[in-house]
Amino acid sequence: METPTQKAQAAAEAAARRTLAQAALLAEMHSTARPWLSKTMRRPGSKPVLVRLDWPGVLRVFDPVTGECLARSEAGNPSQLEAGFVPGHNAGAE
Repeated sequence: METPTQKAQAAAEAAARRTLAQAALLAEMHSTARPWLSKTMRRPGSKPVLVRLDWPGVLRVFDPVTGECLARSEAGNPSQLEAGFVPGHNAGAE
């Protein structure tokens, strides 16, 4: 049997899940047209790259000259390379 405190915690968690789901839907509806971040970056001594962060939190790195996708992250985990990613695939910098 749940205590009143446990019931209140469960209700608060359910409300938080609903709020998060609604916010994610709103973010998706407003984030598909343009990247959240699109910037050409260059480390000293290296060629420039175009870095884009798109919905749903996918970080992609492009060669700005050829448009080749050099790296793509898992959704929501920008430091983790996407499973099965093939470097050099021309995905277009859009």
